[in-house]
Amino acid sequence: MQTDTLEQIKDKIDIVELVRQYVPNLKRAGKLYKACCPFHHEKTPSFTCSSEKGLYYCFGCQEGGNIFNFLMKIENLSFREALEKLADMAGVELEPAKLLSADEQRRVNTRKVLDFARAYYHKNLLSRAGTQARTYVKSRNLTQETCEHFELGLSFDTGALQKAAQEAGFTLENLKDAGLCVQTERGLREYFRNRLIFPIWNPRGETVGFGGRILGQGEPKYLNSPETILFNKSHVLYGLNFAGPAMRKADRAVLLEGYMDVIGCHQAGITYSVAPLGTSFGEDHARLLKRYTQNIIVLFDPDEAGLKAALRAALILTEQGLFVKVATLPDGLDPDEYIARDGKESFEKILDNAQELIAFALQRQLEKHPAPLSPQAKTNIVTELTQIIAKQPDSIVRREWVKYVAETLNIDEPLVQQRLAQTFKAATQSPRFSAAPQHTVVRADQASTSVSAEEDLLSWILKSPQHTVLCSQLSEQDFSSPTLWELFQAIVKTHMQYPQADNLTEQTAQALPQQKNEIVKLALLPTPDDFDPARDIAACAAKLEKTGLQRQLQRLTQQMKTYGTGNVPPDVFQTYMQLQQKLKKYRS
Repeated sequence: MQTDTLEQIKDKIDIVELVRQYVPNLKRAGKLYKACCPFHHEKTPSFTCSSEKGLYYCFGCQEGGNIFNFLMKIENLSFREALEKLADMAGVELEPAKLLSADEQRRVNTRKVLDFARAYYHKNLLSRAGTQARTYVKSRNLTQETCEHFELGLSFDTGALQKAAQEAGFTLENLKDAGLCVQTERGLREYFRNRLIFPIWNPRGETVGFGGRILGQGEPKYLNSPETILFNKSHVLYGLNFAGPAMRKADRAVLLEGYMDVIGCHQAGITYSVAPLGTSFGEDHARLLKRYTQNIIVLFDPDEAGLKAALRAALILTEQGLFVKVATLPDGLDPDEYIARDGKESFEKILDNAQELIAFALQRQLEKHPAPLSPQAKTNIVTELTQIIAKQPDSIVRREWVKYVAETLNIDEPLVQQRLAQTFKAATQSPRFSAAPQHTVVRADQASTSVSAEEDLLSWILKSPQHTVLCSQLSEQDFSSPTLWELFQAIVKTHMQYPQADNLTEQTAQALPQQKNEIVKLALLPTPDDFDPARDIAACAAKLEKTGLQRQLQRLTQQMKTYGTGNVPPDVFQTYMQLQQKLKKYRS
């Protein structure tokens, strides 16, 4: 791929607009844009993005790069897949790939065999041998159109997929890579046998795996594809490929428990419904939903396990800055069963009347403590609820929750606030260790200050490389961080190769790919409001040289003490005097 094609794509796609598709809360902060990171959990935004530089960086998890890196990371794509998607967005025509890497070829083959299996399983369901499976589907009130829409399928108990795939030109290795066959003590065995099959798509509508429900006796009742190069359960929500546009239009999403719940809701027209894949709901799932809407309704089974899972999911969503409500269905019915009995309008009314998370949690606590509430019961309830309130990042909502708990339990609001403060303190209190010697703390602070100045200098010469000459006197002794010294050398060398460049971020990252994230971080460090490149770079370089001389002098002084009075070797004493002489220019 020619460099000019990549540059053409980068020129046409604003990284801020690309990132905003996945991080809707991206907000301007001076010249940069900031938000909570989409790659890890955090309450204080440390993810930054710059249109001017075409880069992003998170100061929390140290992930960074350009539009290609971002798309590869957030959608789990190879470089070629990200390139093709971005080229299509930019309207840039790509040359056909002449040679794929081994990893890219493996991903291509895995996609092909998954598409083959999806069509094969679906054909099985529609065949004469699929009568039992179709009877089960009909008993769940699913129409033929719905089965076609979700491409439901059937796996036989005969190993027929393996034979059909090999006849179609796929290898056993392809089948294993896709999780369709697994190696057992008895040899290679098909992963799904005698199951109703649910194709699993990623948000782009590409098949990445399958779910299977056992037909007849057997365990487990539901089974998902194993983890593969394309499939990770924590990064996929069932039905999201269909639900995404509906979520944005309705500005809400319903989080359900399983495949059939989602399919039943979509069939009824409630198309903003999704579900995790039979696994615990996690932070990655929450970040997926956050791309589409801020408003989530959690609706799980009304049994004890379902209610616990609903509360846990709601807390994860809340911590990610989403606004969460919890709904329950009467009579222990599943969503598809309730809709079949009482209709879509009644179901949506339940969604509309879903409880705020704090109300749901309080109701759960009241069910555990009989009325009238004793003082001890109120204490226990408030203690439990402040654990939940503390996870709410929005200060206004948090204040309203405190007020709601106080009023419902007939407790003075300041008492709830006091317990909440104790909860915050307990959560943030550091473990107690023996105090470190004072001189160690001072050295650590000095080292931190040195590194900060070194980072500033590197950040400034990346952005204003024409002033690199002002740093020519610096040596390895002037850097406390070996990594930053290596980066400094790389920037100087890159400037010599590209003397006309007005920003060296991309070129330096190519020269030191293993340090790409650190280079992007430096490029996105903010500059002072009154920044003067020539003045500040010269001053910073002088500061580093002075600090470096002081470090050398300190080490040499310690060394001289070991010799004793009158026993210092002449060359050591001469070096000591030279360092003192060099430091004179910095003394007033």
